[in-house]
Amino acid sequence: MNATMTTLARYYARKEVLRSLGYRALRYIESAELTLLANAHLASHPELIERAEKTVHGAPALRRIAERHERERLERASA
Repeated sequence: MNATMTTLARYYARKEVLRSLGYRALRYIESAELTLLANAHLASHPELIERAEKTVHGAPALRRIAERHERERLERASA
């Protein structure tokens, strides 16, 4: 899994947490706390990662970004 898929999966997790708390809770919850809740939600819901992978592979623009991230990662690893 690369950065593009991870970011998208975290986005999905964050949206689900907000939906479960109610969007009005956004006024009262710190961003860092929301991130922790989203990360915990993502850890317990691996289907969000699968959903992100399908989205990235199905969207040409996202696929190009993911491929670029992978190339850059490989270049850094070999340097």
